[in-house]
Amino acid sequence: MTRLVLVLPVAGRPGAVPYARLDDGAHVLEQGEAQLALLPRAAQVVGVWPAEQLTLLGLQLPPMPAARLQAALAGALEDRLLADLASQHLAAGPREPDGSLRWAACCARAPLAQSLERLRDAGLAAPRVVPEPALLQPQWGCLQRLDDARVRLLWRDAAGEAGWLHLGEADQPDACPSRLAGLLVEPGLETLARRWFGDDALLESCTRAQWLQRAASSPWDLRQFELAPRAAAQRLWTRLREQAATPAWRRVGWLAGGLVGLQLLGLNLHALQLRREQAALQRQLQTVVAQALPGAPAVLDPGLQMRRALDQARRRVGAPTSDGIEALMGQAASVLGGTRPLALDYSGAGLALRLPAGQASAAARRCIVQDLPCSTQGDTLRLQPAT
Repeated sequence: MTRLVLVLPVAGRPGAVPYARLDDGAHVLEQGEAQLALLPRAAQVVGVWPAEQLTLLGLQLPPMPAARLQAALAGALEDRLLADLASQHLAAGPREPDGSLRWAACCARAPLAQSLERLRDAGLAAPRVVPEPALLQPQWGCLQRLDDARVRLLWRDAAGEAGWLHLGEADQPDACPSRLAGLLVEPGLETLARRWFGDDALLESCTRAQWLQRAASSPWDLRQFELAPRAAAQRLWTRLREQAATPAWRRVGWLAGGLVGLQLLGLNLHALQLRREQAALQRQLQTVVAQALPGAPAVLDPGLQMRRALDQARRRVGAPTSDGIEALMGQAASVLGGTRPLALDYSGAGLALRLPAGQASAAARRCIVQDLPCSTQGDTLRLQPAT
């Protein structure tokens, strides 16, 4: 299963987005930058929300059910946020082994929702979104090039909280923690990293594809609560219902309902005509049978009464009747399909044939196709006279 990891587009920043396409083993198959409509397709899409758009915060929450988590996050982080909580989207980090929570992410809800909408409009859907600072371990940093004149320094402190700076190569990152356990460096920035952090700093080379590759295995997911995929489906259903309530769509609904009503009326009229034709044929059949059997007091079942009269006439001249062994043997020949019965047993109730193993059920299926009355018991097929 291939996976496409991409940096989600941010409103007001048109242009190509970085991406990496991975195989089943999370090895990079393809990398680069492309417009949303030109991104390669994959079985799974993972989005990365840029560090500049969110805040990663440390906290301590005990184990709790998922239904209480959103309210608990709001209570724990409300005093630490500068923006209005109603406009912010909160997401819990991965749970600890004991079920407690140590980290949470906060970002403006509208830009993230708009970015996901742009992705859906391009024919892609990202059921999981990873906050970019979560690609780092605590006390690690990442140095990447933004353009020819600027670089970005992203880090997480010992508590796991994140910060970032956009700097020129002549600047000095004064706000960065003085001691980092290590630094991921984009190729070509090693000299700058050693000038800023010293020759003894632990540096690891990390390309943009390797950076995105980390998101594929990250346990973080920003799509929680109102931005969860299920909630998105509910919002779509609500939007469709609101659209259907507009005057234009109400007229369409009335028109569709009128067409369905006309269709039902036409079907009922056709069924009424068929019932009338059936009744006329039934009366015609009763008239023919009454004329053929002048001594019959009443014609209740024309087919059965005519069959019985014909059988009586056949018995008087010694001809086979419809419920005799000759008729039953003819039925047996049509359903056995060349199978030779092992034994026969005829009585007035029908003809029983003992067949080789497994043949009785096949013969019974042929009886159903030919609308012949029959039953099976083990390897015995019993044919009844046609009624």
